[in-house]
Amino acid sequence: MDRGPTPSRRTVLAGAGAILAAGCLDVQATPTPRDSDWRMYGRGAGRTRHVPDARLPRDGVEVAWDRQVSASNWLPPIVANGVAYCQNANGLFVIDPVTGDGPHVGTYGGFGRGGPMAFGSTKAYDDGVLVVPYGDTVGGYAVAPARWPDEVSGLGERRARWWTDGTETGARPVGGGSGEVAWGAAPVVSGDNVIGVNAFSNTAWAVDANDGSVRWQFDLRNAVENVSEPLGLVVDESTETVVVAVRDVADLLHVGIDVREGISKWTHEYDGDDPRPAERNALAASDGSVYAVARTDDGKAAQLLEFDAETGDTGWTCSFERHLHNGVAVDGETVYHLGTVDDSSSTDAFAAAAIGRDDGEVRWEERLDDAPGFDFGMTVQPPTIAGDCLLIPGGGGLHALDRTNGEHLWTFTELVDTAGGSETERVASTPAVVTDDQIVLGMTVGLYGLE
Repeated sequence: MDRGPTPSRRTVLAGAGAILAAGCLDVQATPTPRDSDWRMYGRGAGRTRHVPDARLPRDGVEVAWDRQVSASNWLPPIVANGVAYCQNANGLFVIDPVTGDGPHVGTYGGFGRGGPMAFGSTKAYDDGVLVVPYGDTVGGYAVAPARWPDEVSGLGERRARWWTDGTETGARPVGGGSGEVAWGAAPVVSGDNVIGVNAFSNTAWAVDANDGSVRWQFDLRNAVENVSEPLGLVVDESTETVVVAVRDVADLLHVGIDVREGISKWTHEYDGDDPRPAERNALAASDGSVYAVARTDDGKAAQLLEFDAETGDTGWTCSFERHLHNGVAVDGETVYHLGTVDDSSSTDAFAAAAIGRDDGEVRWEERLDDAPGFDFGMTVQPPTIAGDCLLIPGGGGLHALDRTNGEHLWTFTELVDTAGGSETERVASTPAVVTDDQIVLGMTVGLYGLE
């Protein structure tokens, strides 16, 4: 049987709500973030995908553990408080990222299949909250790693502490949203806020991680008249700004919202030809700057755009030939762009570029002898910066480049049997999540810990 949290959800929420409303709870949120955490898609609220203190080998990695499954369709892993959560088509792994030990919880129905999860600290619960999107509806679940049942059915309602669509909050699913979420638009956690977007109402919103109560809701149509849909969001925590990418009919615009008050700061439009939205993973924020990727009208080039997170003022623009955009990652000095170029054959080839944050100039460009893989619809993952390495998931495995010059360091792959009796490389199907100098990676029909 699927066990719920103890004491009862209604009792805890009522008590926590009363304490929080009275302003009498001064304890530190628990569990507090660790340097080894990777709490949401993109690692942090700015989705920089940067692990500065990681120490990875330059001559290759070995398998520390692996968990094989009968079907892939991975969602990105998250790591919090020494526990990794990784969803695949058959269930949810709740495991130690160092040893790989822990249950593979069977999931039947829609639980966890809407998009990347996130993890938030709470004051009301000592285990935090697991944030799971379902289209325009988001669920906040009891984490309690040691108390996961063997199976979770339906939407896992008995583990849910709250549900919200950014307009209302309830103990049962609210709103009409269902289905998958664009990964770049998955909720982020910043402080004790869970922040997301609602594509049906074209709003951005923030709720309390403790009980899901709505703190603010912002109608994106107040900033952009012809919003077609929100495409993604990040939070620049240094300026306390939520940045939402929106499609204005066919054009790309960005909206800045105060993370505490939910009021408009700016709307960023582009001079000259209006750029087209990039396909995915096209937004990051760090230290007061926002980096967005757009496409030219002819679809042959990518544009990396910098602007100020506090004011929306335009900085530099860097353009380079790319057939497709795949993702960005940001460290203290450099923005790394991953895309594909047409190599005049039947497939595209990966191309990585390093662009200086101070001037928008290309520091280096390298092509890889690989292309994005196709793994049950999950294609094209963004890069990860880990110490001195730039990690690139591809169709032929996981590649590591020297982030200072683009030199190829190593490739990890394993072979899997095909239906025709031959073998092929396993696809790296998730971003490379780095925690405690170890990599957690979903590949074709297997979850791996690499060291």
